[in-house]
Amino acid sequence: MSAAKKLPDAVLSCLYRWMQHNGELDKLTLQAAIKQTVPETPEGATVRRLESMRGKYDAMFDAGYFNALKPEQGQKRRCELVAETMGADAVKEILTDERIALLFPATPPEVRKTRLPLSVGSDGFDRQMDYTIKAYLPANSLCSIYGPSGSYKSFLAVSWACHIAAGLQWSERSVASGSALYVVGEGGLGVPRRVRAWERTYNDDKRLTNLYLVNRPVFPVRSDEVAEVILAAKQVEATTGQPVRLIVIDTLARCFGGNDENDARDMGAFIEGCDTIKRETGATLLVVHHSGKDEGKGARGSSAFRAALDAEFNVRREGAGGALILRCTKMKDAEEPGQCAYDLKAVGLFTDSDGDDVYSLVVVDVPREPRDTDPELENVKRLTDNHAALWQCIRSRKAQGEPCNRAVVRDDIIAMFGESGRKSFHRWLEKLVRDELIEVSDSGDITMVGKE
Repeated sequence: MSAAKKLPDAVLSCLYRWMQHNGELDKLTLQAAIKQTVPETPEGATVRRLESMRGKYDAMFDAGYFNALKPEQGQKRRCELVAETMGADAVKEILTDERIALLFPATPPEVRKTRLPLSVGSDGFDRQMDYTIKAYLPANSLCSIYGPSGSYKSFLAVSWACHIAAGLQWSERSVASGSALYVVGEGGLGVPRRVRAWERTYNDDKRLTNLYLVNRPVFPVRSDEVAEVILAAKQVEATTGQPVRLIVIDTLARCFGGNDENDARDMGAFIEGCDTIKRETGATLLVVHHSGKDEGKGARGSSAFRAALDAEFNVRREGAGGALILRCTKMKDAEEPGQCAYDLKAVGLFTDSDGDDVYSLVVVDVPREPRDTDPELENVKRLTDNHAALWQCIRSRKAQGEPCNRAVVRDDIIAMFGESGRKSFHRWLEKLVRDELIEVSDSGDITMVGKE
């Protein structure tokens, strides 16, 4: 048996490491080899000589055992050291011993790892998507609703915010219960009154304590404004004990800070600010936006905004009446919900100092099929949008099984049209009676001809 074959694994490993692995020998490797040898043998003498040299790098460099410029010369000198005591044949046998493959298995070179999040193939395909409103608003996302002026888009945004703040289903869909922050960029009394109408309709007339309003525009294009929104969200969360699930920016135009909506760079700064708010709060951002001059071409401004959205919805009136049609125009990571119509109803709020009742509208979150053109109105002559709006108010109340008389329908029209509705209500109502679309009893109850 050759000299190398007789060497214990620890000794073979030590000598091979010295000759082939850049001469680096750690203390444990040397101690294991020393325990397996006696000083009087060639291998014992060699191992102890190596142990005496450990850590003396300057001396080993001077002796030529390490050579950074010509590493093959350093390896040759290390082999010569072993050959001095064990012989050249022993060196060859050590370097070719079949046990080397087991003691030093080949390993692929270490690859520097990226910090990018990687996954394999379809990993994660069955992970359920978190939501703020299931099927409509994904969690921690950037979303938008857009439409022309007067399309009830802000009423819808208020409805979504209120349902989340109360933890109530919206349109038969689950919501992530929490608090909400609503940026009232267009000012005025509209949003507080819409919230109050919602409270009376859906919250047993109780105040909604998890919804907070920011009563001025904020400008996500400015870092100091972004910081204030984040601070406000954290304050709301600390006050309510509920995470902020939704932040509404109403509207993009009022919160754009005087920049150009059509400029991709300005829009990019707005998106970056929204993304920072989203990341730092964990909330979904809902931006209320206007449609362009050609409504069929989508929201106005730079296309960079739509490209950045996780979900987008178009809102428009159903005909001229008190209902909106909601249509999903983008849903990045899920199936788009179907188009539905939602009625709005008037809710009395208070009586002002002149003795006039003040009303607002609330979205009835019961979906139905849109009815853009009512066949019963197609052949009615000289029918204006105002007459159609009155007809749809009556139809909505009857469909929902709600009281439908002259007084409550008048309140609906005043809520939609203001003073002009107050002055014209009786004339519009008489037109529907003359056209045999409705009947009004002496007590004021309204019925739909052929529908009762």
